[in-house]
Amino acid sequence: MLVVSNIDLTTDLPTMKPSTFLESSIKDFTLNINNDYRYLKTGYYVSLHAEILGNPVIPTSENLVDAYRTPILLLRASKAGIPTIPYIVTGSVKQIMAEVGFPTVLFAVNPFSYDGFKIAKNRSALYRAVKSLEMNYKFPVCAQPLQGEVTSFKSIFGKCEMDRKIREISEMVYEVFGIPLCKLHVQRVEKEAYLCGLQPLRKEELSPKDLKVISEEIWQISKNGEHRVG
Repeated sequence: MLVVSNIDLTTDLPTMKPSTFLESSIKDFTLNINNDYRYLKTGYYVSLHAEILGNPVIPTSENLVDAYRTPILLLRASKAGIPTIPYIVTGSVKQIMAEVGFPTVLFAVNPFSYDGFKIAKNRSALYRAVKSLEMNYKFPVCAQPLQGEVTSFKSIFGKCEMDRKIREISEMVYEVFGIPLCKLHVQRVEKEAYLCGLQPLRKEELSPKDLKVISEEIWQISKNGEHRVG
């Protein structure tokens, strides 16, 4: 197993930097550990390069492209049985007010914005949020009704330190998309939880404890041969 990581891990297993891997032609199962897998980022290119070489890889480039586009994330998650809240994709503020109402939680669909979400509780806030996320009306947004509160947390190989409902969502998202490191946004509504969105982690968000968990998961995958691909 070949571990390619842009993060300094504590594992004893040999790891390779992304820049070195991207210049190589090594053929082996590839585990791509990166804090940011967005399209056109290094983490994405590592998975793509592994696929070009014919290597089985976690995560796959297809899953990466899908997971970071909120409407596709929610569509595939819903089909897989992960709880989600109805949403619309639109560039129209009037449509959001008519079909979603207030308060609403908004995610960007454009490929350049990835830092979380915006909540609008009234008309003027909605106009400001949509204008920002649409990049001056160039792209639509993904709008969901805010029925509870949004909780954001780190998901590491599908594991997180949250309550049972959220842990189940985190595990299922990993089962579907196979993304080792990400931040998930989940809406809590009474005792239930619903997936809202996904975004990359910043390196500084990873604690020494997180690095230990990552290294343990890598070791388990290496030991058990769980070379699952997406």
